[in-house]
Amino acid sequence: MARPVSDRTPAPLLLGGPVGTPPGGGALLGLRSLLQGTSKPKEPASCLLKEKERKAALPAATTPGPGLETAGPADAPAGAVVGGGSPRGRPGLTSRDTPSPVDPDTVEVLMTFEPDPADLALSSIPGHETFDPRRHRFSEEELKPQPIMKKARKIQVPEEQKDEKYWSRRYKNNEAAKRSRDARRLKENQISVRAAFLEKENALLRQEVVAVRQELSHYRAVLSRYQAQHGAL
Repeated sequence: MARPVSDRTPAPLLLGGPVGTPPGGGALLGLRSLLQGTSKPKEPASCLLKEKERKAALPAATTPGPGLETAGPADAPAGAVVGGGSPRGRPGLTSRDTPSPVDPDTVEVLMTFEPDPADLALSSIPGHETFDPRRHRFSEEELKPQPIMKKARKIQVPEEQKDEKYWSRRYKNNEAAKRSRDARRLKENQISVRAAFLEKENALLRQEVVAVRQELSHYRAVLSRYQAQHGAL
């Protein structure tokens, strides 16, 4: 059997306020006090300034500058070299400096060579530049040995046949033979002066080779001792 309306107990107020508060007012006051109690305290101005500086410096740190490698994966261990760079941000050695090729003809050996002026005069063409044994180069054809030519048998010409045509041919032949002998003697003199220069230069270069080999063996010994202590490079 249903109870009378007057006997029913009124429902309790949610988050009730003080006595005399209208219905529902207690709930609003409780909610307001709850929100005020859980509000986050304000941070000091110094903390906000540091946070702004950190955010401003973050893009500059993540952007790779010239000569620096890009950042590696996030799970890379600390100190690991990523992308060929060094742990401290400096780029790693990607290629070894290779010296440019040198033309052997442009290399000059520092030496003193003073040939006899008379030999230079005999090695130079009259009216032309003086022969320079340091710069003159002979072709392979010029340095080939020349075969010994046997002289042809002389043919005796009777006196009655020695006319003007005969003497003209003989004069031209003698002049050509003289030019050939002079050219051959000039080439021999040039080769002799050039050979004297090369002999002295070769002796000096041999001394330099000995010094370079000694220096190389010294550096190899230093490298082997370093590798024995610290491992191979």
